[in-house]
Amino acid sequence: MTDEEKLFARKASGLIKEASATKAAFFNIANIMGSKFAWSVAYLGLFPAGLILGWPPYLLICLIIGLLSYITAILYIQFTTPMPRSGADYVIPARILGPFWGFINSWMIVWSWIPVWGWMAWVTVRNLKQLLDVLSIVNVIQGPFGYIINSPTVWILGILTIVFAMILCMLPPRRYYTVLSALAVFSIVGLILTIIGVVIGMPTFESNFKMYLGYSTTELVNRAIENGWNPNETLTFNSLIGLLGYVLFVIGGYQYSATISGEIKGDVKKGLTISIIGSLTFFMLYQIPFVWLVLTGFGYRNVIGWSYLFWNTDIAPFGLPPINALICTIGTPNLWPLWFIAGVAGVFGTWLCIPASMVYINRQIFAWGIDRMVPKTLADVHPRLHQPMKIFLLEGLMGIIFFATTITGVNPVSYALWTTLLMSTSLIFPGIIPIVMKKRRPDLYRAVPWKKAFVPLGILQLAWIIPVYLIAGVYGSAPITPEMSLWSWAITTGLIATLVVIIAGVIIYYSVRAWNIKKGIEFDKMFKLIPPE
Repeated sequence: MTDEEKLFARKASGLIKEASATKAAFFNIANIMGSKFAWSVAYLGLFPAGLILGWPPYLLICLIIGLLSYITAILYIQFTTPMPRSGADYVIPARILGPFWGFINSWMIVWSWIPVWGWMAWVTVRNLKQLLDVLSIVNVIQGPFGYIINSPTVWILGILTIVFAMILCMLPPRRYYTVLSALAVFSIVGLILTIIGVVIGMPTFESNFKMYLGYSTTELVNRAIENGWNPNETLTFNSLIGLLGYVLFVIGGYQYSATISGEIKGDVKKGLTISIIGSLTFFMLYQIPFVWLVLTGFGYRNVIGWSYLFWNTDIAPFGLPPINALICTIGTPNLWPLWFIAGVAGVFGTWLCIPASMVYINRQIFAWGIDRMVPKTLADVHPRLHQPMKIFLLEGLMGIIFFATTITGVNPVSYALWTTLLMSTSLIFPGIIPIVMKKRRPDLYRAVPWKKAFVPLGILQLAWIIPVYLIAGVYGSAPITPEMSLWSWAITTGLIATLVVIIAGVIIYYSVRAWNIKKGIEFDKMFKLIPPE
């Protein structure tokens, strides 16, 4: 074996620079969007609490976590700029913290996302059904549409949802980023329409609500109270940590352009700054004002009571949560074509999370292939399409498998600790990297932008993320109750399943390392080199 083979021959990866800063920003927005924007207020009934100084607790937590997330955002720009390579959440910690931590971090990220594709396929189908439900309310079409979320229709639509996402990912990069950006723009247009709908629908919402349902919003609130909701409840410790945990995880995705940094055209630092800071700012500028507008315009108690009924009873208005398109339709039913467009945009916005996150995960596995952590053939890039096609095929298959687990009710996403624990290193490593980078990789440290702020920001990152993660993420996700045994808690919260995945990753890493060393490959030395792009 030659010296070059012992270090793995460094050849161009085959990926090409086709993502502009703007398209990278839309890539992040597509990852953020999911069901959060189309269902902007629909989840608030899960965290019912009274106003604090006139502000909903959810918005206060969004503001706090959002501002703290700018620390994370800046750090991603700083430590990605010196080494812009695809698969950043693997490549960067592998070269700075060591190959074990790089692999385990990305292994955990990959497995936190794979079941989400199955879950998001189910949510997309459900959103399609709810879109038709909204049209039936204004008698444009006739229901019921329950068959959409029942066999065999749900299987057909769910599998097609994943297959179409996989096909989009297989397009050449320029076309992929263009189509993804266009659909993201369409989704944003839908969000703008809902803002207009909320504003013009406020004066007539109350009367139209009673016309359609036969009871007023006051009676709606009373029904929620009769079913256990306390409208005077203050923000308790349990509700606070629940809100913190929810916001901490729904805001993620703004930093994902770092993982395609090797494909960003032009000045990488500028591209990362625009895409990462821009997409986080987009989340803040849309989510906080829009939710405030809805809650102020239609009444905090009305919206929370409606959402509470949906999540806790079977007597929610129309059997639906207060999704954006539905609220607009009730306010001004004669403008239903506009709200239909907004609803379609919401369906696409939810679905976009699948092809966007598939590329995010694809680039992690692609980087494994380059470093021989998996068979290097997985990293082969199609010479014409310039995409690692084999990985996309594998992702599509896994998505369909986990869609099946979603339908049968055993998708790990439903476990309280699955995503919480698997995302732990990705939340903490951005704070550790600045502290150790100067000593471990002085060559990379010299190229860090805004260097004086690098270590202080890393310390601030650890100072806020560790307590919030432990209290809100771990304890808040799955508190142990006195009547529950430790084993029952570990099984039902997904702790055992999560530990199995992590232990499997450790075994795979050391097995691959031993195999490569046995073949005469200088495994550890190889990670002192910068991978190609």
